[in-house]
Amino acid sequence: MYDPIKIISLAMEMELYGHNFYKDNAEKSQNLQTQAVFKKLSKIEWSHYEYLKNLLSKYKGEDVDEKDLTLPKDNAEEFFDQRKESENLDQNLEQSMIPDMNVLRMAYLIEEDFRDYYKSMAKKVDDGELKEILENFSSWEDEHANIFKKEYDKLMDQYMNISWGG
Repeated sequence: MYDPIKIISLAMEMELYGHNFYKDNAEKSQNLQTQAVFKKLSKIEWSHYEYLKNLLSKYKGEDVDEKDLTLPKDNAEEFFDQRKESENLDQNLEQSMIPDMNVLRMAYLIEEDFRDYYKSMAKKVDDGELKEILENFSSWEDEHANIFKKEYDKLMDQYMNISWGG
C-alpha cells in the first residue's frame, strides 16, 4: 500500500497545477464567458488544494481544526450550466473557436488525468477515510472532465460545420 502523505502531497501539486492552468488561461482568453468559467474552476482547484493541505497536516500528526477537514463543495457542473443559460456561452465560444478548443481539450485531458490518479490511489490505501476522500475527488474530476469533453465536442462540431464561403 502507498504512503498517504506521498499520495496527498502529489495530489496537492496536481491541484495547484490545475489552479494555475485555469487562472493563466482565464487571463489569456478574449472571451468573457470563457474567462468566467476558468476563473471559477481556478477557485475550485484552489479549494481542493487548501483542503488537501489541511489533510496532509492531519496525516503528519499536526493539529488541524475539524472545520478545515470538511470536504469542499464542488459545484463546477452547476456553475457551468448556469453560465450557459444566463449568457449564451455556446454562441460566444464560436468567436474564438480554435484557441478555446485547444484549451478545452487540454483542460479535459488534465481533469481526466487527475480523475485517474485519485481513482488509482483510492485502490492503494488501507485507510478507509482517505479512500473515501480520494473517491470523492475522483468523482469530481470526472465531472470536470465530462464538462470539458462535452464542450470540446460541441465546439469541434460547430467549427467543422462553419461555412467558410468560396
